[in-house]
Amino acid sequence: MPPELRSSDQQTTGLASRAFVILCVVSFFSNFATAPFSALFPVYIEADVGKVPLYTAYLRTLMLALGGICAIVGGRLCDLLGLKFVLMVGLTGAAACGLAFQSTNFWIISCFVMLAGIASGPMSAASQSYLISSVGRTRLGIGGGVFFLSHSLGGSLGSFFTGMIKPTWNFQQIGIAMALTAMIVVGIAIALLPDISKSPTTRLDRKELLFWRTYLPLLQKVEVQLLITMRLCITGFWGMATLLLPLLIYRVSGDAATAAFYGSLSLAIAAGCQITTGWIRDRFGKSIPLLVSALGIAVCAAGLGLSPDSLLGLFTFGTGLTGTAWAVSVLVPSLIDEIASSEEKNRLVGLGHLAWSTSMAIGGIAGGVLVEINSSLPFFLGVFLALGGAACLLALCRRLDRQTQGKNA
Repeated sequence: MPPELRSSDQQTTGLASRAFVILCVVSFFSNFATAPFSALFPVYIEADVGKVPLYTAYLRTLMLALGGICAIVGGRLCDLLGLKFVLMVGLTGAAACGLAFQSTNFWIISCFVMLAGIASGPMSAASQSYLISSVGRTRLGIGGGVFFLSHSLGGSLGSFFTGMIKPTWNFQQIGIAMALTAMIVVGIAIALLPDISKSPTTRLDRKELLFWRTYLPLLQKVEVQLLITMRLCITGFWGMATLLLPLLIYRVSGDAATAAFYGSLSLAIAAGCQITTGWIRDRFGKSIPLLVSALGIAVCAAGLGLSPDSLLGLFTFGTGLTGTAWAVSVLVPSLIDEIASSEEKNRLVGLGHLAWSTSMAIGGIAGGVLVEINSSLPFFLGVFLALGGAACLLALCRRLDRQTQGKNA
């Protein structure tokens, strides 16, 4: 191959490509901007708005349901309009998260949460499809690790910064800072992020927008069914945990800043798990890191169920849960890359996010109900969900390995 062609390829794909580097930069600052929402929104609803956790679960369900539906649309629009355009739409959701802190009126908050949810679906579908396209299959493990590392480090530093300023800043001031930062990130992405879509369709045929015609063949694949079931099990518990852990830490400590510092610590631990998991995947294969992580989720769930009133227990097993849950997420793009053909990847990313949103929503509602009965119940349920997810991953890895062996035979 001529040197100039090799140079061009290196510029468009790989860990050092401009597309991948800018994607990670955008991911870092976008998650930095939205970190206060993840760390403090349940606290804000209880402390300032005066609502019980079930109301927070409702808002999260609304956001996740819209995100899941819009991810299906976003996955198809990535084929039709290109990855960069859909990603730009998704990035605006961070500003809506900040504006949700500007009112204590429950219905106004609901409107901003709806906007954030609508944007989150395209954001997830486009960013993961962009990741798969910009890195290449052979380095997708470490590439996914670095991408999700930028995600979790942005969230970790954002949560840490939130904990530092919370004693002197109110929720409204933090929300304004979030919205302004989010719009700066959108500007950076517009200016610097290259459009690496292969050949987006410029004419939107009505038949092309009949989404069930393009998604039905995916749903008939056993591998897709196993992937979605795994998502429903593990992410269902993660939905409960992400709702309850900041709230339980706030209740035990009596300090909103402590909940923010927990978010920073847990995401910092997750960052190390993500890189390690991606490296192990590229070097030794996907099965070991996937199964070990899924079983680790079950162990952490049991620990949380035994210590829901202990600040040390919540921090210890909560950070362990965050690390193992993110380790599984790191490997989902590589699973999608193995399962789907090149024409199906964007759609499977969207379908996967729909499963993620659905399970997060159901888990959040279940957590909001169960925690009022007994604070240990959601975590003991999580043990069984994590074991079910591990069983799906085992079956999926075996099927994919057999397919690979058949192609190589």
